[in-house]
Amino acid sequence: MDLIQEKFASVFCAYHVETQTRPDGGIQLTLRSADGKVTRRALTYAQLHSAEQLSWAISAIRRDLAEQASELPVISMLQSQQRFALPTYR
Repeated sequence: MDLIQEKFASVFCAYHVETQTRPDGGIQLTLRSADGKVTRRALTYAQLHSAEQLSWAISAIRRDLAEQASELPVISMLQSQQRFALPTYR
C-alpha cells in the first residue's frame, strides 16, 4: 500500500479504500462502504501535493459521504404536503 492510499485509508477508516494512478499524476479514489455503496472521486496531482488543497478535498469528500448517508425525503412525499397561500398584509 503506498503512502497516499495509507493516508486515505486512515482518514476514511469505515470504508475499503482503493486508489488508481491517473496519467496526469492524480489518482482515482474509490471508497466502498460495508453495505456495498461505492463513491469515486478523481483527485489531481495539485490536490495531492498541496496540504491545503488535500485538506479541502478530504472535507468535500466527507461532506458528500455525510449527504449520501442521510435519508432525504422522497420528492413525491414533499409534493403531497398541503399547500396554502402565504398571509398578506395591508
